[in-house]
Amino acid sequence: MSGAAPLPPETVLVLDRDDWLHVYASFAHVTKDLEAIDVAEGEYTAYAPDGRVLALTAPDGWRGPVVLARTEEFDTAGLERRVTRSWQRHQAGHPPLDPPETARRFLDEESHPREGWLARLLKRG
Repeated sequence: MSGAAPLPPETVLVLDRDDWLHVYASFAHVTKDLEAIDVAEGEYTAYAPDGRVLALTAPDGWRGPVVLARTEEFDTAGLERRVTRSWQRHQAGHPPLDPPETARRFLDEESHPREGWLARLLKRG
């Protein structure tokens, strides 16, 4: 998409074993949100939007911190495959977007939450 706003430089796409996708604006958001026990058990795979594989570890086991680091490995095709599968499984009826556009959409929706039904109802009154 031309003219699209650039993604934050530390944008992270995290997929779990069931291809549920989570998008974070920074490494700090990832390490604060994910539980070390799940990371230690290999529940998640992390990528940068360009397909760079990110090392997601819990070096001190289930009670310690979660650590996220860049690697030199790229798996662009694997990321695209998993993001497409996530769209097909969890966003049925919507055409899949590529990883960077998916990340933009998730981050945009997070920063502009939809108005709930109660707020819409109160506006009418």
